[in-house]
Amino acid sequence: MGILLFGASVVALFWVTRAIYHLYLHPLARYPGPTLWVISRIPYLICMNRGSLPYRIRQLHEQYGPVVRLGVDELSFNDSRAWKDIYTRKDFLRPPQWGARPPGITAHSLISAPADDHARFRKAMNPAFSEKATRDYESAVRSYMNKLLSLLGESLTKNPRGPEEDSKTVDLVEWANLTTFDIIGEIVWSKSYECLDAKRGHAFMSVLMHFQAFLVAASIKYYPWLDQILSEITPKSAFRVLDDIFKDSRHRFLSRLEMEHPAHPDLVGYLKDHQMAATNSEKLSGPEIEQNLLTVVVGGSETLTSAISGAFHQLLAHPAAMETLVSEVRSSFEKEADISAGALSKLPYLNAVIDETLRLCPPFPDALRRLVPPTGAIIAGRAVDPGTTVSVSCYSMFRSPKIFTEPDAFIPARWLDGRDGPGAKEAFHPFAVGPHNCLGQPLARMELRLFIALLLWRYDIRCPQAQEMPKWEDQKIYWTWEKTPLEVVISKASRVPV
Repeated sequence: MGILLFGASVVALFWVTRAIYHLYLHPLARYPGPTLWVISRIPYLICMNRGSLPYRIRQLHEQYGPVVRLGVDELSFNDSRAWKDIYTRKDFLRPPQWGARPPGITAHSLISAPADDHARFRKAMNPAFSEKATRDYESAVRSYMNKLLSLLGESLTKNPRGPEEDSKTVDLVEWANLTTFDIIGEIVWSKSYECLDAKRGHAFMSVLMHFQAFLVAASIKYYPWLDQILSEITPKSAFRVLDDIFKDSRHRFLSRLEMEHPAHPDLVGYLKDHQMAATNSEKLSGPEIEQNLLTVVVGGSETLTSAISGAFHQLLAHPAAMETLVSEVRSSFEKEADISAGALSKLPYLNAVIDETLRLCPPFPDALRRLVPPTGAIIAGRAVDPGTTVSVSCYSMFRSPKIFTEPDAFIPARWLDGRDGPGAKEAFHPFAVGPHNCLGQPLARMELRLFIALLLWRYDIRCPQAQEMPKWEDQKIYWTWEKTPLEVVISKASRVPV
């Protein structure tokens, strides 16, 4: 009994001493933060896996200021200078918990790659997402937009309530998901996932888009001993669906390589050109290509669906903004065939709506975590020690009252009248900045413009009667938005000839 009591006392003393060190003697002790989060990583992980971490981080910045200590070795910055100081440096990489490769995979992707490999990948893939390349994808993107519009039109003609009430309630999030997944498949390897044809999601979508599972995996990796135990006891059969996804991707990649004359340029085509011109040290291995293609598929569909859902959620919740946008789109073109990505890029209110959507509903509202290299760093005027995890949370930054007037209000005009001053543009980077920024920004904006404009040109969209629009912030955030269904009523626009 005495030995057990002594052992318990030693353990208790260890944890008390450890807590005192972390709170008062650790190099980050000078930064404020919640006591329990500093002592233990567990409250942070619980908050994250409940889908509320970005909301909580914003509250902590409101309580403690522009720099908050989120853990023993983690800082969150809500200072626009941090964008440049953190994300423009090539040696700021993702922490190991957030850059892990899938089970059984040794090849790196843009998510997991160390600095040299990441630079090699970007050099190979950047040409496929240039402004010029994006223009070449427009016909492929437009074909799937047209297919979506036709399917919605068919649902109107099949309305059981009859022609006197020519409208239909649809889940806009579901249709956006099907469309963006088909588009990114077409752009990656000239083969869609045929979601729109089947009118349902591809079998792999639920796995690829299950970001909650990704957060659970990241949480486990904060405890290497637990990660090791689970990796040893987890049967290989648990990863069978993941293996099937990799096999499908390999099949699509190899099938695309056999095409002599694809209907349009695609990512695989650009990679083929790179491989032919590159030196041996610049080339990508087969597994590296496959992992990066799959990364693009996930990123190129999920982020678009989030933005589309956010845009229509905000427009439906703000009828005046919807009316202004509809008027701009329908008055700018004589017929639907005149609508093009180039013309839409010149519509001021449409682009303001997109920017305001990306501010309030950023595709990645969670923290963009990076690890301070061995040389240390100066971030927003503060010296930060090596090995510290640092980040900017888009959700916190884009809703900061010190940067944006009425930060929680949907006001597209703020991007036209400059009411927030130059500081707004310095803080607003929805696709991040630097060498690790989003690869497909031009493509994302083109798809957003086309999806919103074409839908509003052909259809009137409103909320179902007697149904209150839920708050966007009622959704949980699992790295990205949960995206609950968005039911809307569509009907043919009166100005468009039937």
